[in-house]
Amino acid sequence: MDRLLKKISDAGLDPSSVSGEEAITFWEHIRQHIAVSPQEKARCYLISAEYRNKFRQNQLSIDELKNALALLNLPDDAEDIITIKNNLCDRLVEHGHYSDALQEYIEISTLAVKYSSIDDYALAVLGMGNLCDAYGDHARALRYYQKIDSIDHALSSRTLRLRYKLYMVACLTYLNRISAAESLLKECDELSILVSDKVLTGQVILYTVQILRRKKQYMQALHTLANAHLSIGGIRASWLSNMLRLEQVLCLSKIGKIELASMLLASTTNRIQQNASPVLLKKLYDTLSYIFTQQKAFAQALTYEKKSYRIEADLIKSIPISDLGSFQLRRLARFELQLKLIMSEQENRELKETTENQKNAVAQLQQDVFTDPLTQLHNRRWLEVKLKDLLLHETPFAFLVIDIDHFKSINDELSHLVGDKVIVNVAQELKNQFKFKGASCVRFGGEEFLIIVEDSTLERAEMLAEQLRERIFQFRWYDILGERGLTISIGVTLHKSGENTQRTFYRADKALYRAKANGRNQVCCE
Repeated sequence: MDRLLKKISDAGLDPSSVSGEEAITFWEHIRQHIAVSPQEKARCYLISAEYRNKFRQNQLSIDELKNALALLNLPDDAEDIITIKNNLCDRLVEHGHYSDALQEYIEISTLAVKYSSIDDYALAVLGMGNLCDAYGDHARALRYYQKIDSIDHALSSRTLRLRYKLYMVACLTYLNRISAAESLLKECDELSILVSDKVLTGQVILYTVQILRRKKQYMQALHTLANAHLSIGGIRASWLSNMLRLEQVLCLSKIGKIELASMLLASTTNRIQQNASPVLLKKLYDTLSYIFTQQKAFAQALTYEKKSYRIEADLIKSIPISDLGSFQLRRLARFELQLKLIMSEQENRELKETTENQKNAVAQLQQDVFTDPLTQLHNRRWLEVKLKDLLLHETPFAFLVIDIDHFKSINDELSHLVGDKVIVNVAQELKNQFKFKGASCVRFGGEEFLIIVEDSTLERAEMLAEQLRERIFQFRWYDILGERGLTISIGVTLHKSGENTQRTFYRADKALYRAKANGRNQVCCE
């Protein structure tokens, strides 16, 4: 993609200067006159398809994604093919082509295992579970989500991790397993702080309210909804905002505020367009039927009950639930063994490469390829080599995962230039604090850092983390940030003998988002 963007720039064109339907024409011109290789043309189709989707040109968007796939070949283009197929699945589901979507999910899961992409495998399984959910078979959907839960520690995307957990919460709630849903939702709430996605934060609030309503705690549910704008103000997700309004209608009706509930429901009905998702329309009609029943307007209640039934019947007809049965689950069960083998092979490859390349590793560490250009700390490539060396020599070590609090707001309000200055100064303080032998500082990505402390106890690692937290808190930020100041949150854990380093990081990461959930500017140990 970088090469294509350079060609576009050399031609005197600027992709950021176009938007809307003009962007579709722009990328068609790039595909016909500037893109040369099949891969470049496929990416033009992919971008154009995204714009068409925004304008609800669903079938054209699907056609362009299929055109992109026709240009690519395995195994060289495996990554691009999986990416495009994931986008195609989204479009197919939105357009009601559920059988086609399922076939794509099946192909993606097979390709993802073949080419060792665990996140893409999880996305495909998530899609299958969502089809079961839309059908109304929440028990079966939960079985699919549990397939992802079994490889949770191997997922690299926090957003993906939060998404599937939220779907599990929804299923557990529908199945009236409230205690299990509440326990998992608490974990989702903590994780949502690190993910910083308003839509997913809104889903946490939605499922919190649904659980409170099931427990007949209606006033607490309404209080949660009243404060929701503080967390998700300005959200543009129509499905989520309308679902929250419908929950408010149900809670108001439960406490006897039928007139107020009816007024809000009338407003919500106007907001929900005819092209809304079938699941949302069914929820609307069920709510309307319930409210009219409360008002003893049984004829109107029956009308909406019939509409809800028709949507449910259409979903039952169009979703291939029989193809999502025991055969598909057994196929995925066979993949689980292969996924474990992939993770095991990755570990073995790490150890083998460390043994074979140990003499060259020291020289490579001195090269710029192992240094983050902004902070001059070690980067993730260096981290991979270091972890292999620690595993090979069975050296005990502690992980400190560090995240700058509210960093996104610094970039948004004060500019990315100021954000870079913050990162550089935090990095320098890390180097000053951990300059002793056996400690290594890594810029893990964005505003996140990782410290490795060798031969450390958990108590010593926690003490060092607390010293660092205080050091950052007391740093003179006035010249850079004015009056706002800066804090960090830290998650700490020890590597366990024989454990995959990815799992160690996963545990440290959980400690970090617990520190965030507890109010930030603190240290939490796993």
